Amino acid sequence: MSFERNVFINCPFDNDYKPLLKALIFTIVHLDFEPQIAITTSSANVRIHQIMRLIRDSKYSIHDISRCAPLRQGELPRFNMPYEMGLDIGCGQYGAGKLRNKQCLVLEKEKNRYDAVISDISGQDIKDHNNEPKELIEKVREWFGAILNTQVPGAVNIWDKYNDCLIAINTIFQNEFTQQEINNFQPAEFIKAVKLTRTLP
Repeated sequence: MSFERNVFINCPFDNDYKPLLKALIFTIVHLDFEPQIAITTSSANVRIHQIMRLIRDSKYSIHDISRCAPLRQGELPRFNMPYEMGLDIGCGQYGAGKLRNKQCLVLEKEKNRYDAVISDISGQDIKDHNNEPKELIEKVREWFGAILNTQVPGAVNIWDKYNDCLIAINTIFQNEFTQQEINNFQPAEFIKAVKLTRTLP
């Protein structure tokens, strides 16, 4: 896929976030864009180099900074998401040519919660999803609807198609994988599965 169709995803990868990530991946694919996620395929690869390449090669980026605070008492906050977001914003600000046309969406769990952790982004149009996949789909669809020159399907339509997709994935893979294995598909596997359902009659 080209720069014009790539969407870099910067988000948590923990089990609690998995339902949101699946909804995000489906929405991007359903709108005919290509999700770009940093996946470690070799111990020889330096992850940050892969991330920078994906940022450079993606016109669009979606950053979910809802894990800036610790999930549980005694845990440390995770700074990967705001770090990658900063790289992406910097790429758009200081890059040349097509990089000047980059667009990004910033997602959060609760409205204005980011003020307490990254006050420098106050004033930007941050979208909250309340940890609900359906709300995340609504916010992502709203963003694409605002920045694209083409008509974008409605959020209810996308949500219904997403649930149909999950049913189809379970049906397609039930003879090869257990239900738990299907539920735990890694992002790359889930992207392939979503694309496969689109080829079905």
